[in-house]
Amino acid sequence: MACRGIPSRPASVPPEAKWCAEAKEGVFLKVGSHQGTLWQLEIWDRKGQLLGSGSFRLRGFAKATIIPEEVQAWQNGVLQLKDGTVLVSEAPAAR
Repeated sequence: MACRGIPSRPASVPPEAKWCAEAKEGVFLKVGSHQGTLWQLEIWDRKGQLLGSGSFRLRGFAKATIIPEEVQAWQNGVLQLKDGTVLVSEAPAAR
């Protein structure tokens, strides 16, 4: 498998989660509803381990949607987007 190829979807990752190949290491991302700057997200690694889930506060540029191609990295409970915007977990991140 190529570094940026789409891995096989683990059973623990729902079909609506999108692969974010641009993220360091790659992650699966499921974007739920949002209200203002609070977004509902679920993030898994390529092996299907849940990295984070719940409410994330948007800090940076306003977004109407979050698309997989914008995701740059997942690190310490923070989802980083290419434009410098971040989504910060409102609660401790799942490990």
